[in-house]
Amino acid sequence: MKKEIGEEAEDTAIKPLPSNSSLGGYIHRIRVFSLNAKLFLASSILNGISFGIWNTIFNLYLKWGLAFEADFISQVLFLNTAATGLIAIPAGLLCEGIGRKKSFLLGTFVSNLFGLVQTSTANHALLLGTSFASGLFGTISWVANAPFMMENSQQEERTYLFSVSWALMTIFSLIGNLLGGFLPDSFASMISGAEAKILGYRLTLFFSIVCGLTALLPLSLIKERKITDQIERLSFSLKGIKSYSVISKLVLTAGLIGLGAGYIVPLFNVFFASKFMATDEQVGVIFALGQIALAIGTLLAPMISDKFGKVRAVVLCQFISIPFISLIALSSTLGLASSAYLVRGALMNMAGPIGSAFAMEIVKPTERATTSGFQIMADNIPRAVGVILGGQIMSLGDYASPFFFTSAFYSISCTLYFVFFRKTERKMAQEKFEDLHRPDGEA
Repeated sequence: MKKEIGEEAEDTAIKPLPSNSSLGGYIHRIRVFSLNAKLFLASSILNGISFGIWNTIFNLYLKWGLAFEADFISQVLFLNTAATGLIAIPAGLLCEGIGRKKSFLLGTFVSNLFGLVQTSTANHALLLGTSFASGLFGTISWVANAPFMMENSQQEERTYLFSVSWALMTIFSLIGNLLGGFLPDSFASMISGAEAKILGYRLTLFFSIVCGLTALLPLSLIKERKITDQIERLSFSLKGIKSYSVISKLVLTAGLIGLGAGYIVPLFNVFFASKFMATDEQVGVIFALGQIALAIGTLLAPMISDKFGKVRAVVLCQFISIPFISLIALSSTLGLASSAYLVRGALMNMAGPIGSAFAMEIVKPTERATTSGFQIMADNIPRAVGVILGGQIMSLGDYASPFFFTSAFYSISCTLYFVFFRKTERKMAQEKFEDLHRPDGEA
């Protein structure tokens, strides 16, 4: 039987594990990661620290350092997220054209330069413009992640590579969250004068950028695989796209998740600070604990995928997370809200690496970066709409409604995902079984 679902020929030979234990198998799969994969994971560590600091403190810098309200903060987030959505497909085509390594280097370098400008100004227009530009260039490196991991892994280790990458980003984002929570006051205590608080925030964000730029070192050592006849360049066009039906289903379900997430996810720090008067340190600790929960969940994701299959694992994790979203909104104390936040984040994001690996497997090799671009676009444009709506609602003092909107959109997306893909994984497994058991020489 001819391969039809974007598999590479090398994936058909599944290696036996040296240990019967789950832990032994897990460790074995990590050990056989390629050098390219390990360099990519090293960059994930540095990017994780950078992201963790920025994610914790940038909104608080705008709110407490520069005295902007939630509606302006949501505009900054909107432009960054909208830029990601608008550039995602061109970024995918660019990635197909110039390769994964150059995409990593270009996106990481330029987006951090614009981040540096953001930390140095209080000008409304400049903050909005650099937020948009940072989103544009950051997407170029982001869109290359999934196809790079797909092309630098064997099938039996692929979900593990995706999960370990997410877990490392999560664990080191935790460190970044803690640093983001405590560094501003630490820096401010060493500075005298009325500007001490603002400078404390800015020095913290500058440290985040230094970590992001340092990630260029391992990325520069990657030796990109030569593209063979199996994977032809798309020459910056959509002519090579054949899997329109599959991609459209991925786009729809990602779009619903993005719209729902936009209402609350980018504004969690504002939510905790505004509704519960949480301090910078408390927000940093909450985010750090969230990263611990997420890291544990992400590392468990491959085993859940092995047990239930990728599609069922994605749907199961996302559905179970939905009641905890409503619980955050209904909580009367910071402790209860933050506990529900931890569980929601772990469950919802546990599905991420599984879903990413599955998406790369069900499209053709020539469509991977472009599919990644379509998914990022589908997630971020609705997310940008959601963050504007969520910010406006929260600025009116209503902290519950955004969470209920999120729950509704997540529920619809999970249902459609199961309906669309429940038979696809079974079909892939059947085709692989037939390929492995076909007599030699049979066409």
